[in-house]
Amino acid sequence: MLPYPSAGSIAVHRSSNASAAAVATLAGVCANILMGASSLYWRELGDLGPAAIVCYRVLLSLPTLLIAMAAYGQLSQLRSKIDLKVLGIHLAAAGLIVINWTTFIWSAIHGHVVESGLGYLIAPCVAIGVGVGFFGDKLDRVRALALAVIGAAVVLLIAKSGELNHGVYLAIGGSWGVYACLKKLTRLDALSGLLVETLFLSMGCIVLLLASPVTLAIPENFAYHSWVMLILAGVASVFPLVLFAYAAGKLSLSVMGLLQFVLPTTQFAIALLVYRQDVSHNSVIAFALIWLALFSIVARPFFRSRLGRPSTNR
Repeated sequence: MLPYPSAGSIAVHRSSNASAAAVATLAGVCANILMGASSLYWRELGDLGPAAIVCYRVLLSLPTLLIAMAAYGQLSQLRSKIDLKVLGIHLAAAGLIVINWTTFIWSAIHGHVVESGLGYLIAPCVAIGVGVGFFGDKLDRVRALALAVIGAAVVLLIAKSGELNHGVYLAIGGSWGVYACLKKLTRLDALSGLLVETLFLSMGCIVLLLASPVTLAIPENFAYHSWVMLILAGVASVFPLVLFAYAAGKLSLSVMGLLQFVLPTTQFAIALLVYRQDVSHNSVIAFALIWLALFSIVARPFFRSRLGRPSTNR
């Protein structure tokens, strides 16, 4: 007969689980803060121009990802998971990353950080809409009402918030939302998928550099700290994603959903406190409406599980 576990061993096990969850939550929060605060990082490299920064970011991310994958022992498993369908999915995802990264870096350089924060706040709603329209996902009343509120808030932004660059949040929200949907179709994990996408992007960067005026030339007045930041651009791009992947592997979808509010909130704070970006009352109201509507979607299954009720879609 197997011995029953003692009260002490159960307590240790629970303590260990709680510690692991706390570490994963911290990793998820840090990942979103770093991604949100990265506007300040790319602004410091603004003298290079958005296209050149994206090229450096892609080309330096490739060796960083290879090292990270090797450290996780995932490189040897990658080949067996790749087929034409997977390559097609990640080729399309790579195109969306180009749109997202270029728009994000442009907004960081030109001081449109409120808009990039709005984009990442809208992105989950875009993903839900794509899921309903193309994948047959069902909408319950709460989600339908929340999406209606978010749609009305976006219309309010476009109609009344003349101080905003509307193309920024629409491009970021649309590209990131559709990107999230594509990631549901692949069998690759987050890091493996990003590696495949970065390989495609690296080939695209080489073609761009050979066939266009875009250059990787460094300005003569480039500061020493900017050199250091440029060299570490790959690490700055990949490290938050490693933290995010770690958190996603340890935490429930409900908790990960709640953590996604950290990035746009960080962006909004940076826009107001660091960039001193002018924001109208209309934009603040619309941002709050989108934030609350998205929170009602994301938090619902979290609180239902706490109350012991199954989450259902009607």
